[in-house]
Amino acid sequence: MNRIVIYVGLAAVAGFLVARALPVDSPPARLEAPASSAGRGATPIPPPTAVQSVLPAATDAELADLRRQLHDESRARRELERKLEALERQISELAQRTDIGPIAGEDDSAVAADTGRAWFDEQALIASGMNEARALELRLFFEQLEFERLQLRDRAAREGWDRSARRSEFEILDEREDSLRARLGEDEYAAYLYASGRPNRVEVTSVLASAPAGQAGIRAGDQILRYANQRIYSPRELRAATAAGTFGDPVEIEVERDGETLQVYLARGPMGVRTDSLSIPP
Repeated sequence: MNRIVIYVGLAAVAGFLVARALPVDSPPARLEAPASSAGRGATPIPPPTAVQSVLPAATDAELADLRRQLHDESRARRELERKLEALERQISELAQRTDIGPIAGEDDSAVAADTGRAWFDEQALIASGMNEARALELRLFFEQLEFERLQLRDRAAREGWDRSARRSEFEILDEREDSLRARLGEDEYAAYLYASGRPNRVEVTSVLASAPAGQAGIRAGDQILRYANQRIYSPRELRAATAAGTFGDPVEIEVERDGETLQVYLARGPMGVRTDSLSIPP
């Protein structure tokens, strides 16, 4: 019995001495995954504290880079939008003021000015010497055609037509007015344009001195009446006339200067002038 007590005491003393020999801050033993059936051990799983210390730093860096890219792209997009708006304004201004002229189609429809002028001035036709029946006929023709243009514009907007489809449909309406032009003759058609609030003359506002127009003697203030024996009523028609035929062929241009009609000659093609639309009473 005494021997058993002695053995137990010796074991306790030995255990105490072993515990004293171990360092207090020694890391805990790493647990190894049990071996697979193939004899390979699984990859050790890092401690959770190590994962948490790496992920936030990487995520913050990525977010900062994405924010920087988004800021740069937004600034570049705004700059492109400003450039596009400026370019559209320049194109619109050039289309109205130069011999390029506006594009054919819906822009040719008559629009009443904000001065309170009627869409169609029937009395102006009568005052010019046209009989009342003819003036009434032209007014009714204009009103019907103009309302069809409004309906067409509304339909195109509702159905989302592209530019080509809009142009095609408006050209059909233009053909009806072209037939009226052939039936009326030049002077009555000019009166019809005035009554409907549209231009019937083209005035030169400035000239490039070294361009064909400047070399031919055309000046600012001249009104272009004819180009290659074709009556001109608008900048669009002037542009179409200069682009027709064979480039470089000599053509005759009839202009009005201070009430006097003059003829000048130049090569067919861009004239090198800026123009404006006029509406001259019949």
